[in-house]
Amino acid sequence: MEKATRAKAPQRVVRTGRPPKELAAEVDERILNAARELFLARGLAGVSVAEIASLAHASKGTIYARFPTKEALFAAIAIRNSEIVRQGYENASSLGDTIEERLTALASEILKHVLAADSIDFMRLAAAEARRFPDLAKVGRMMRERGTHHAATILRDVTQSTQDRLYAAFAPERLTRTAQFFLDLVVAPLLLRAVMGEDPKSLRPQIRTHVAESVSFFLTACRSGEAVR
Repeated sequence: MEKATRAKAPQRVVRTGRPPKELAAEVDERILNAARELFLARGLAGVSVAEIASLAHASKGTIYARFPTKEALFAAIAIRNSEIVRQGYENASSLGDTIEERLTALASEILKHVLAADSIDFMRLAAAEARRFPDLAKVGRMMRERGTHHAATILRDVTQSTQDRLYAAFAPERLTRTAQFFLDLVVAPLLLRAVMGEDPKSLRPQIRTHVAESVSFFLTACRSGEAVR
């Protein structure tokens, strides 16, 4: 009787080259999460890339291939944070029938998200480390530009009615400047108070009154056509 031949085990396929996008994104998330945790605990100067690699279960080479410096890591975390905040408020401007109601809903949602404790902790870290790491100032400018761009896009969508477009402040060539004023007047005051040390929890109950007053003032300036130039 012939011996049954043993079935050959299937050969493993060895993948070479770059990892799939899903795997690469998962590695990025691990690295950013680890860096954020360590930066918040000890600051940029107190953290080594080796420690980030250990916590992220990644090699130093993998980190350097994606983020050549700790400042680059910090910038990537800041961009991710801003995207999370943006996703939280991007649909808020559709709430309400009038431009005042829509801008009030938008500003309220922005402040609810930026006054979250983890967002404020990261902004405080950026402010504290800016002197020792001058490149962080560039990150701050980049984030302001991104925020202004997002705000300008939303203001453009909010002011689609014929009546709203009559306001000079909402003209296409002035929309970016108007968006800067909106953020500075409506969002920045409570945000700066939180970054400077006030408890975000104590500021959240003030959002409704602050937004109502500042949006009203903002629209008065926009309708005048002179204050927002």
